Amino acid sequence: MPTLKSKSISYQLAASEMPDISNKKIVMGFWHNWAEGEWSGSGYQQGFFKNLALTEIPEHYNVIAVAFMKVATGSSDPIPTFKPYNETDEEFRRQVGVLNSQGRAVLISLGGADAHIELANSDEDALVERIIFLVETYGFDGLDIDLEQAAIIAKDNQTVIPAALKRVKSYYRDQGKHFIISMAPEFPYLRMGNSYAPYITSLEGEYDFIAPQFYNQAADGVTVDGYGYLRQNDDAVKEDFLYFLTESIVTGTRGYIKIPHDKFVMGLPSNNDGGNNGYVIDPQSVTQALARLEAASLPIKGLMTWSINWDGGHPKSGPAYNWEFITRYGYLSDGENPVPQRPTTPREFKSIAQTAHDIALDWGPSSGPNPIVKYWLYRDGKPAGENDAPPFTDRNLKPDTLYNYQILARDSLGNNSDLSAFLPVRTAGNSEGEREWKNATWYADNTTVTYLGQAYHCVMQHTAIEFWTPDKATSLWQRT
Repeated sequence: MPTLKSKSISYQLAASEMPDISNKKIVMGFWHNWAEGEWSGSGYQQGFFKNLALTEIPEHYNVIAVAFMKVATGSSDPIPTFKPYNETDEEFRRQVGVLNSQGRAVLISLGGADAHIELANSDEDALVERIIFLVETYGFDGLDIDLEQAAIIAKDNQTVIPAALKRVKSYYRDQGKHFIISMAPEFPYLRMGNSYAPYITSLEGEYDFIAPQFYNQAADGVTVDGYGYLRQNDDAVKEDFLYFLTESIVTGTRGYIKIPHDKFVMGLPSNNDGGNNGYVIDPQSVTQALARLEAASLPIKGLMTWSINWDGGHPKSGPAYNWEFITRYGYLSDGENPVPQRPTTPREFKSIAQTAHDIALDWGPSSGPNPIVKYWLYRDGKPAGENDAPPFTDRNLKPDTLYNYQILARDSLGNNSDLSAFLPVRTAGNSEGEREWKNATWYADNTTVTYLGQAYHCVMQHTAIEFWTPDKATSLWQRT
């Protein structure tokens, strides 16, 4: 049996390795390198975070960002550094090695809300040396840029930090290791021409992921045609906000700099003590936003939270938070995408009737390990309503207009199926008589249309496609 000493040596060696997260979904959490007070909580709602060792972090957090690397208090040295607040260097490195042996990555996070970091071009060599020193001392697997407010643009930070990180990454690449580079900017800084752009453009091709903070921005948000202005702190539109802000960034639209979807991690607060605003009350707002991104062929890399300690903490009064965030979303780091044990996608999705203002939809029931309790309908990508069971009628529509529908099922545990493929359906014209045949339109039995001046009636219900015109699809249409 290995001795405690041999195990310690093994973990010290493991800390020298850099786990590969390139093809993994991640759940990233920040870990506090300082202690919570015993009598006065530091949360936004005066709650208390949990003091814990790295080795106590729940296993589904597979990327841990140690907060923070910053200029030592009272020091005249402008180069930021790090020292464990409650462990020896050797013990901290051992704990990093334990996580590394489990395939989990541990990053050092540069900055923080109160960090005063101001680097000149002449500091580049010293910053490279400091980062390598911290990696070799503590076993860190990479660095996360978490500069906020004035520190983002202070002095030469925007050029020195990216240049230094490129050199560090190259240094470890020459050793056959992959040094991780990430960032956690507040999302307004990602607008075109804003202050995080130099970091992202300078490190393009070098960074592994970027985890924008979708919190602490109150009424800031994104404007979307057909939806209006979606605010971060409006719980009524939370799903749409999460989906469209992410879509804007991963496609580089609506005024945002582009971050590829496979390098994008959505940042959320663990609870109301972890963030001043932005906490997601209903986890389905997150899982449905992830499902919509998946359906749009824009699956993201994972989620981030501030913070692990808050996830394990407790409010000023009432029951503990009891790891709510990782319980809700920890499945992601197991590779589930976007939710585990999902219901099947509703089958045989079709329209069974149309008028000038209504479209009736029907489908075959979903199945799964848990009872199906709801079906959600989407029209042109926007929620159109919900039903306990088929059918469903979408009302107050425009005449002679093509709409594209999708459907998903939700079970009793809140798990969603994949969204269905788009179903194109056209409303009838205002006239109740014959109407001209149109592609992508559902036709019920005995519907009468005209095509090239000739009248036809439908003998087999179907959705029209361009190859099934009434003059050619004789199994579907008969001349009248």
